[in-house]
Amino acid sequence: MVESPNVGDFILSQTWTRMGEESKLNCCKIINCGLPLPSREAVPGVQRLELRDTYRKTIFPRLREFDPDIIFISAGFDAHKRDTMNFGYVGMVEDDYEWVTENLVKIANSCCNGRIVSVLEGGYKIHGGIVSPFARSVASHVRALVDGGKSREMFDANDCEWESKFERQILEDRERKRQQKQERQRAMELAQRQQQQNNIVEESNSNEGEPVRKRRRQQVDYRALYEHLQREGFAN
Repeated sequence: MVESPNVGDFILSQTWTRMGEESKLNCCKIINCGLPLPSREAVPGVQRLELRDTYRKTIFPRLREFDPDIIFISAGFDAHKRDTMNFGYVGMVEDDYEWVTENLVKIANSCCNGRIVSVLEGGYKIHGGIVSPFARSVASHVRALVDGGKSREMFDANDCEWESKFERQILEDRERKRQQKQERQRAMELAQRQQQQNNIVEESNSNEGEPVRKRRRQQVDYRALYEHLQREGFAN
Protein backbone atom coordinates (compact mmCIF):
# COMPACT_ATOMS: atom_id res chain seq x y z
CA MET A 1 0.00 0.00 0.00
CA VAL A 2 1.40 3.39 -1.01
CA GLU A 3 0.68 6.21 1.41
CA SER A 4 -0.35 9.57 0.00
CA PRO A 5 0.02 12.09 2.82
CA ASN A 6 -1.84 15.36 2.76
CA VAL A 7 0.26 18.17 1.31
CA GLY A 8 -0.38 20.38 4.33
CA ASP A 9 0.69 17.62 6.74
CA PHE A 10 3.83 17.02 4.71
CA ILE A 11 4.83 20.70 4.77
CA LEU A 12 4.27 20.93 8.51
CA SER A 13 6.48 17.88 8.98
CA GLN A 14 9.44 19.79 7.54
CA THR A 15 11.77 21.35 10.09
CA TRP A 16 12.20 24.63 8.21
CA THR A 17 8.46 25.42 8.49
CA ARG A 18 8.74 25.55 12.28
CA MET A 19 11.79 27.78 12.34
CA GLY A 20 11.64 31.46 13.19
CA GLU A 21 12.75 34.13 10.74
CA GLU A 22 16.03 34.67 12.58
CA SER A 23 16.80 30.95 12.48
CA LYS A 24 16.04 30.80 8.79
CA LEU A 25 18.51 33.60 8.12
CA ASN A 26 21.24 31.80 10.05
CA CYS A 27 20.58 28.24 8.91
CA CYS A 28 22.45 26.31 6.25
CA LYS A 29 22.17 27.75 2.76
CA ILE A 30 22.63 26.33 -0.70
CA ILE A 31 24.21 28.29 -3.53
CA ASN A 32 22.66 26.97 -6.70
CA CYS A 33 24.89 27.82 -9.66
CA GLY A 34 23.32 26.64 -12.89
CA LEU A 35 25.57 26.09 -15.89
CA PRO A 36 24.18 26.80 -19.37
CA LEU A 37 24.17 24.11 -22.00
CA PRO A 38 27.07 24.60 -24.43
CA SER A 39 26.02 25.58 -27.94
CA ARG A 40 27.16 23.78 -31.07
CA GLU A 41 29.35 26.78 -31.91
CA ALA A 42 30.95 26.89 -28.44
CA VAL A 43 34.72 27.14 -28.34
CA PRO A 44 36.27 23.85 -27.15
CA GLY A 45 37.29 24.23 -23.51
CA VAL A 46 35.03 27.18 -22.72
CA GLN A 47 32.75 24.96 -20.63
CA ARG A 48 35.55 24.19 -18.16
CA LEU A 49 36.47 27.87 -18.01
CA GLU A 50 32.89 28.84 -17.21
CA LEU A 51 32.79 26.16 -14.51
CA ARG A 52 35.96 27.50 -12.90
CA ASP A 53 34.74 31.09 -13.16
CA THR A 54 31.56 30.05 -11.36
CA TYR A 55 33.69 28.87 -8.45
CA ARG A 56 35.99 31.89 -8.62
CA LYS A 57 33.29 34.56 -8.87
CA THR A 58 30.45 33.04 -6.83
CA ILE A 59 31.18 30.00 -4.68
CA PHE A 60 34.64 30.78 -3.29
CA PRO A 61 33.88 34.43 -2.35
CA ARG A 62 30.59 33.46 -0.69
CA LEU A 63 32.28 30.66 1.24
CA ARG A 64 35.06 32.97 2.38
CA GLU A 65 32.50 35.58 3.42
CA PHE A 66 30.57 32.96 5.40
CA ASP A 67 33.80 32.34 7.36
CA PRO A 68 33.14 28.74 8.47
CA ASP A 69 34.73 27.11 11.52
CA ILE A 70 35.32 23.94 9.51
CA ILE A 71 34.73 22.88 5.91
CA PHE A 72 33.07 19.58 5.01
CA ILE A 73 33.38 18.43 1.41
CA SER A 74 30.85 16.07 -0.11
CA ALA A 75 33.30 14.78 -2.69
CA GLY A 76 31.37 13.65 -5.76
CA PHE A 77 33.11 12.79 -9.01
CA ASP A 78 30.18 12.05 -11.30
CA ALA A 79 30.69 15.42 -13.03
CA HIS A 80 33.66 13.91 -14.85
CA LYS A 81 33.29 14.21 -18.61
CA ARG A 82 33.59 10.41 -18.99
CA ASP A 83 31.04 9.60 -16.30
CA THR A 84 27.80 8.38 -17.82
CA MET A 85 25.80 9.80 -14.90
CA ASN A 86 25.98 13.35 -16.32
CA PHE A 87 26.24 12.34 -20.02
CA GLY A 88 29.44 14.39 -20.35
CA TYR A 89 27.48 17.60 -19.77
CA VAL A 90 29.64 19.18 -17.04
CA GLY A 91 32.91 17.99 -18.54
CA MET A 92 35.23 18.15 -15.53
CA VAL A 93 38.58 16.35 -15.60
CA GLU A 94 41.05 15.29 -12.91
CA ASP A 95 42.85 18.63 -13.01
CA ASP A 96 39.60 20.45 -12.22
CA TYR A 97 38.96 18.38 -9.09
CA GLU A 98 42.49 19.03 -7.91
CA TRP A 99 42.12 22.76 -8.60
CA VAL A 100 38.84 23.03 -6.66
CA THR A 101 40.35 21.15 -3.72
CA GLU A 102 43.43 23.38 -3.65
CA ASN A 103 41.26 26.48 -3.43
CA LEU A 104 39.07 24.98 -0.71
CA VAL A 105 42.24 24.27 1.29
CA LYS A 106 43.30 27.91 0.85
CA ILE A 107 39.91 29.07 2.14
CA ALA A 108 40.21 26.68 5.09
CA ASN A 109 43.65 28.13 5.84
CA SER A 110 42.18 31.63 5.71
CA CYS A 111 39.22 31.15 8.03
CA CYS A 112 39.40 27.93 10.07
CA ASN A 113 43.06 27.10 10.57
CA GLY A 114 43.06 24.57 7.73
CA ARG A 115 40.29 22.39 9.19
CA ILE A 116 38.75 20.50 6.29
CA VAL A 117 37.04 17.09 6.06
CA SER A 118 36.22 15.25 2.84
CA VAL A 119 33.72 12.40 2.48
CA LEU A 120 33.22 10.37 -0.69
CA GLU A 121 29.84 11.09 -2.24
CA GLY A 122 29.68 9.81 -5.82
CA GLY A 123 31.40 8.78 -9.02
CA TYR A 124 30.32 5.83 -11.16
CA LYS A 125 32.80 5.42 -13.99
CA ILE A 126 34.84 2.76 -12.20
CA HIS A 127 35.63 0.53 -15.18
CA GLY A 128 39.39 0.26 -15.44
CA GLY A 129 40.12 0.03 -11.74
CA ILE A 130 42.94 2.28 -10.64
CA VAL A 131 43.10 3.98 -14.04
CA SER A 132 39.36 4.64 -14.28
CA PRO A 133 38.10 8.26 -14.40
CA PHE A 134 36.73 7.80 -10.88
CA ALA A 135 40.03 6.51 -9.44
CA ARG A 136 42.08 9.22 -11.14
CA SER A 137 39.70 11.92 -9.88
CA VAL A 138 39.84 10.63 -6.33
CA ALA A 139 43.64 10.48 -6.51
CA SER A 140 43.79 14.12 -7.69
CA HIS A 141 41.47 15.21 -4.88
CA VAL A 142 43.39 13.36 -2.18
CA ARG A 143 46.72 14.58 -3.55
CA ALA A 144 45.53 18.19 -3.23
CA LEU A 145 44.40 17.52 0.36
CA VAL A 146 47.75 15.98 1.27
CA ASP A 147 49.74 18.79 -0.35
CA GLY A 148 47.43 21.33 1.25
CA GLY A 149 48.19 19.89 4.67
CA LYS A 150 51.76 21.08 4.20
CA SER A 151 50.79 24.53 2.99
CA ARG A 152 49.53 27.63 4.79
CA GLU A 153 48.72 29.58 1.66
CA MET A 154 45.68 31.84 2.07
CA PHE A 155 42.83 32.46 -0.32
CA ASP A 156 43.11 35.65 -2.38
CA ALA A 157 40.29 36.79 -4.67
CA ASN A 158 42.77 38.83 -6.72
CA ASP A 159 44.62 35.62 -7.59
CA CYS A 160 41.36 34.15 -8.87
CA GLU A 161 40.72 37.20 -11.05
CA TRP A 162 44.21 37.06 -12.55
CA GLU A 163 43.93 33.30 -13.07
CA SER A 164 40.62 33.70 -14.90
CA LYS A 165 42.07 36.28 -17.30
CA PHE A 166 45.16 34.14 -17.88
CA GLU A 167 43.14 30.99 -18.66
CA ARG A 168 40.80 32.92 -20.94
CA GLN A 169 43.77 34.31 -22.85
CA ILE A 170 45.20 30.81 -23.27
CA LEU A 171 41.83 29.55 -24.50
CA GLU A 172 41.53 32.40 -27.02
CA ASP A 173 45.07 31.79 -28.30
CA ARG A 174 44.37 28.07 -28.65
CA GLU A 175 41.13 28.75 -30.51
CA ARG A 176 42.84 31.21 -32.85
CA LYS A 177 45.51 28.61 -33.68
CA ARG A 178 42.82 25.97 -34.21
CA GLN A 179 40.96 28.21 -36.65
CA GLN A 180 44.18 29.07 -38.48
CA LYS A 181 44.96 25.37 -38.82
CA GLN A 182 41.48 24.69 -40.21
CA GLU A 183 41.87 27.55 -42.69
CA ARG A 184 45.23 26.15 -43.87
CA GLN A 185 43.68 22.70 -44.29
CA ARG A 186 40.78 24.13 -46.29
CA ALA A 187 43.21 26.09 -48.46
CA MET A 188 45.30 22.95 -49.09
CA GLU A 189 42.20 20.92 -49.98
CA LEU A 190 41.03 23.66 -52.33
CA ALA A 191 44.46 23.79 -53.98
CA GLN A 192 44.48 20.00 -54.38
CA ARG A 193 41.03 20.01 -55.98
CA GLN A 194 42.10 22.81 -58.31
CA GLN A 195 45.24 20.88 -59.28
CA GLN A 196 43.17 17.76 -59.96
CA GLN A 197 40.83 19.76 -62.17
CA ASN A 198 43.81 21.22 -64.05
CA ASN A 199 45.26 17.74 -64.56
CA ILE A 200 41.91 16.52 -65.92
CA VAL A 201 41.75 19.43 -68.37
CA GLU A 202 45.34 18.83 -69.53
CA GLU A 203 44.70 15.10 -70.00
CA SER A 204 41.50 15.84 -71.86
CA ASN A 205 43.32 18.19 -74.24
CA SER A 206 46.12 15.68 -74.82
CA ASN A 207 43.58 12.96 -75.74
CA GLU A 208 42.19 15.06 -78.62
CA GLY A 209 38.93 15.81 -76.95
CA GLU A 210 38.02 12.24 -75.95
CA PRO A 211 36.24 11.90 -72.57
CA VAL A 212 38.57 11.54 -69.64
CA ARG A 213 38.95 8.09 -68.04
CA LYS A 214 37.54 6.48 -71.20
CA ARG A 215 39.85 4.02 -72.91
CA ARG A 216 40.74 4.92 -76.44
CA ARG A 217 39.37 2.36 -78.89
CA GLN A 218 41.69 0.84 -81.48
CA GLN A 219 40.53 0.69 -85.11
CA VAL A 220 39.16 -2.77 -86.03
CA ASP A 221 39.27 -4.23 -89.59
CA TYR A 222 35.99 -6.09 -89.54
CA ARG A 223 36.53 -7.63 -93.04
CA ALA A 224 39.83 -9.18 -91.99
CA LEU A 225 38.27 -10.35 -88.75
CA TYR A 226 35.40 -12.05 -90.67
CA GLU A 227 37.80 -13.81 -93.04
CA HIS A 228 39.82 -15.03 -90.04
CA LEU A 229 36.68 -16.43 -88.39
CA GLN A 230 35.80 -18.25 -91.64
CA ARG A 231 39.21 -19.90 -91.79
CA GLU A 232 38.79 -21.04 -88.22
CA GLY A 233 35.31 -22.43 -88.99
CA PHE A 234 33.38 -20.07 -86.76
CA ALA A 235 31.54 -18.27 -89.55
CA ASN A 236 29.47 -19.50 -92.48
